[in-house]
Amino acid sequence: MFTLFSEIHFWTLRDNVQAQDSDLGAFRYHDKKTAINSILGISKRQYTESRGITWVNSNKRPAKLRDTLRELEDLLDNQRVIYQEWCNSLQVQLMFHTGILVTITVSPHTADITHIQIDKYLLNKLLVEHLTHVIITNQHALCSYNENQITLIHFNKPTLKSIPSKWHHLEPRLAHLSLAGPSGRRIERKLSANVSGDMVLSWWRCTRDEVYPWTPVVKDVDRANIHVYSLTSVKLELLCYYKTDSDPLCVEFSHVRPNVVHSVEQKISRRGEVSVESCTYEILNGKCHRIAVTCIPLETNVCCHSFSPDNRHLLLGCIDGSLVLHDIAKGITHLVKSAFIPSILCWNSFGCAITVANEKCQIQFFDSSLSCIKVQFSSEDITPCNILDLGSYFKTQPTLLDIRWHQKPSHHTTPSDFAQTDALLMLFCEKGPLCVLKILFNLFYQGSTLCSQDTRMR
Repeated sequence: MFTLFSEIHFWTLRDNVQAQDSDLGAFRYHDKKTAINSILGISKRQYTESRGITWVNSNKRPAKLRDTLRELEDLLDNQRVIYQEWCNSLQVQLMFHTGILVTITVSPHTADITHIQIDKYLLNKLLVEHLTHVIITNQHALCSYNENQITLIHFNKPTLKSIPSKWHHLEPRLAHLSLAGPSGRRIERKLSANVSGDMVLSWWRCTRDEVYPWTPVVKDVDRANIHVYSLTSVKLELLCYYKTDSDPLCVEFSHVRPNVVHSVEQKISRRGEVSVESCTYEILNGKCHRIAVTCIPLETNVCCHSFSPDNRHLLLGCIDGSLVLHDIAKGITHLVKSAFIPSILCWNSFGCAITVANEKCQIQFFDSSLSCIKVQFSSEDITPCNILDLGSYFKTQPTLLDIRWHQKPSHHTTPSDFAQTDALLMLFCEKGPLCVLKILFNLFYQGSTLCSQDTRMR
């Protein structure tokens, strides 16, 4: 039985996080003027600094990390995050609904913030005040709205540095373009780009019997809820479109093949029977062909879902607490019950472990066969548990919006020993703070026992 040793790092200077002096598995930042009056507090500071973990943020120029962290916390408190992704194994990016982009560089050894870059290039350049979805690739950034328009930014000079440059240094070209589909309707359009970066799709949720506003002729392209475009410089050209049979929960390009699209569509019969269709589409000769459909019967509705990094497995979370793992290639489905109703599912970058969480900051870990992995903090309490409950660290219970494992380490951005030591799981809470769960002695590494066991099972 595996047990994950972990510690939690809260990137905050505010007092809404309670990391007790006796808790050696939880860390937060402190103000320089904060007095320490207890022996336990002095001991924890000595222990923290002896490991190289930051206790008080430096405010030296040019980074001025303490002031920049306060600015980031103000942004989290007042604006909505619409994009959160690791751009490599050490940098995580956030974009707010106003277009402000924040890039945070993380130390692989201590899980501390080493640099914060706030980029306001898009501020006041958007068509409307609120974005709905954003994707960022090496050469492009695309921002969608509730209307059938999109903002496309092409970087003529992509960065090759370990720390991404601000956008105005990348010689950006910005264009506002119109998308296909019904006009005059407010639709939350979501985007997905393929692995080669030369195609992008736009999709939205709809039902089979959806009613359209009256027009003389409703074209098929307007009825379709999946539109695939070729992407070149600041140009989008419609390649093909498709109308799904059921309500899509997710439509995205394959993580492996550039011309393949996967979708998860939920169907509810008149008798209330619930099923999910896992569909595979191929973009070929300017047309979208559905090449595979798998129907997965369920007891209740789906509340969250996630594809594995190799697109071989689909994980579904249901409102009754069920976790359904479907092997797309073999057609095998496995079901277990989680300890709570899941709202977030996330695979690690090697595809050998699954993280399940809910909005109350409760987290469970499973291997790729849905066997529960116990977890414990690196503190005096050595009792492993099935559920990691982080809600007890907050004075006011936050809402957990998303979790993200760091990407596979690269020798260009990380020390050679990083991949064999620790893994980082980013937690994004509504209005902050940002948190990082650090898994010590990483069992999720490519050559680890857990990943080797997963490979043998396949």
